[in-house]
Amino acid sequence: LSVPALVQPEVLARSFFLSTDCAHGVHPNYASKHQAEHRPDFHKGIVIKTNANQRYATTPLTAALFREVCKRAEVPVQDFVVRNDSPCGSTIGPIISAKTGVRTIDIGAPQWGMHSCRETCASSDAMHLRTLCKAFYALFREVDNSTAKL
Repeated sequence: LSVPALVQPEVLARSFFLSTDCAHGVHPNYASKHQAEHRPDFHKGIVIKTNANQRYATTPLTAALFREVCKRAEVPVQDFVVRNDSPCGSTIGPIISAKTGVRTIDIGAPQWGMHSCRETCASSDAMHLRTLCKAFYALFREVDNSTAKL
């Protein structure tokens, strides 16, 4: 993966990448796998995924920008941080961010049984994700411009 020579650095600097898929929701049979403070539940909105070992690309800045877009779009947000004693997969977020320098956040709708034949998620969270994606294109530039003054 490389950035085409035609892409101007100014374009990359103003870009934002939503690395979007699903997040490990709290399954009632395995609730102990989650920390009490980071328990993505169904029907409670989109999950911001964070990992101290950089398995996800979320940073405090990208999370703040994302939260503001969600606030303006009235989309609920939850947080997920992987337990230190638990292995963690990854997404394309860190790869895209490292190769392009584009600000990136890893997000998703909470789901049970990821990678199984019985993946389950809430229809309301699918709607939250749809609302967010539409609102992101409508609101992000305004949010980004307002925070650039800080």
